[in-house]
Amino acid sequence: MSDLSSLPLQEAYPQLQTLDPLANAIIDKTVDNVTRKLVAGYRNKRNSQPGANNPKIAVTVADTLEATSAQSVLAVANRGVNWKELIVKTFSHGISSIASMKFDGEFTVTNGVADGLKNVPDTPGVYVVFNKEGVAQYIGDAAKLRTRWIAGHLNENKQAERNGTPYKLADEFSEGCTVKFISVDSVETAAAIEAHILKTEMPPVNKKEELKNEQGTRSNIEAKKMKDKLDSAATLAVGAAKEAVLNVGWDVFERLATTMIKALKDEMVDLFITSKALLRVRLTRFLDSVWGVIKQYIEAPLSILKGIFEFVLNALSQAIGKIYQLAKNIYELGMSAMALVKGAKTMTRQQMIDKASEIIITSGVLIFWDALEPIIESGITGLFAPLAPFAPYISSLLCAIGFGVTSHYLSSFVPQVLTLVANTEPQFIEAGRKTHQQLLANMEANENLLTEITAYARSSVAFIDETRAQTQQLQSRVVKLTRFSIADDLAKLKGQ
Repeated sequence: MSDLSSLPLQEAYPQLQTLDPLANAIIDKTVDNVTRKLVAGYRNKRNSQPGANNPKIAVTVADTLEATSAQSVLAVANRGVNWKELIVKTFSHGISSIASMKFDGEFTVTNGVADGLKNVPDTPGVYVVFNKEGVAQYIGDAAKLRTRWIAGHLNENKQAERNGTPYKLADEFSEGCTVKFISVDSVETAAAIEAHILKTEMPPVNKKEELKNEQGTRSNIEAKKMKDKLDSAATLAVGAAKEAVLNVGWDVFERLATTMIKALKDEMVDLFITSKALLRVRLTRFLDSVWGVIKQYIEAPLSILKGIFEFVLNALSQAIGKIYQLAKNIYELGMSAMALVKGAKTMTRQQMIDKASEIIITSGVLIFWDALEPIIESGITGLFAPLAPFAPYISSLLCAIGFGVTSHYLSSFVPQVLTLVANTEPQFIEAGRKTHQQLLANMEANENLLTEITAYARSSVAFIDETRAQTQQLQSRVVKLTRFSIADDLAKLKGQ
């Protein structure tokens, strides 16, 4: 009996028993989807224990599971948009202080009645209330500016008057004030700007500094990060760079996590089928799978930039950010295309067809189902509310099944189409060569014909010149003959 410890890995355990390709693709895609949502849930979770010295793991897990959804994935992907907007507003609106701030508009309030409020957009924003002397008295932010003033400040002032308790802005509303505002794209951006200028201006009506300590809600957690970096465009750029690098770290973690889960799944399936518990071999193979991912980052350092690519792409376009996986798919498609081009010289025709088929199928199907997943999840939640906590996992499974079935179906005919194209390619090349040769022959014939026509034209011109000369000579002779004939006739007449 041979000693397994002395044999190479493949000899000791030559074949790993796995599920059929379709089932394997569905399970692997489910792992990808669920892991992505769980990672995003942890990154986008609220903090139920702000300021706690010893946070409870159970509460953290509950917060993570509560935030595990496609919406959280999109929220994480869109964080670059907030940083971009703050940097842009720093240059365009001078948001570092009220003195330098360029507002988007204003309206007035006199005797509790607003004038010009209908022109205020119902978007997130920051507003500053100036008294009749033009001194800032109050600073606030709102998820919807117009609604905040109609249903909030003005309505609360009326209720306070009826109750006989003065509202915090009662003097300004009664004597007259001007409200200036800046509209932004997100509540996080609005909260960050408000907290920053509250800290620098300290207006009399506001009671406390905003976002000073550790925050609990997700939007405030993100807003505090931006507020702490809002001193200048340079510090904002540093903060954005830190977030981009953090995105890289989480991207690497997500890939390692999915690889470990898939490798563990393969070992469990194999153990169930073969009933051979070779712990050393399984552990070695499992670690090899993890090391394979790390090795890819070492050998291809560009792949580590995927997290930065995703962060920057979402920062540049919020529309793209709404389809979270599109950024990753674009990057992976580009990397696959580069690998295909580099390997074209060493690959056989069949290898090229197989690789091109894989890129086409994987990229197309991923983009389709990843874009559809948030719609399916929201549909499940809206269809039956009790399923809401399970909607992220149900939608992940449904999209994984769709991905697996679609990939399986496409893999049956896409390679055939590419093979047909590859096989007919020489025919097209040969037909093109013959056409080219015929065109050259026609061109030569036309050139010869042109030469003959030119020679004919030249001979015709020479003939015309010669005919013209002969005609002139004949005319001269006719004139002379006519003169002699007339002279003879006159002499004859005289003789008579």
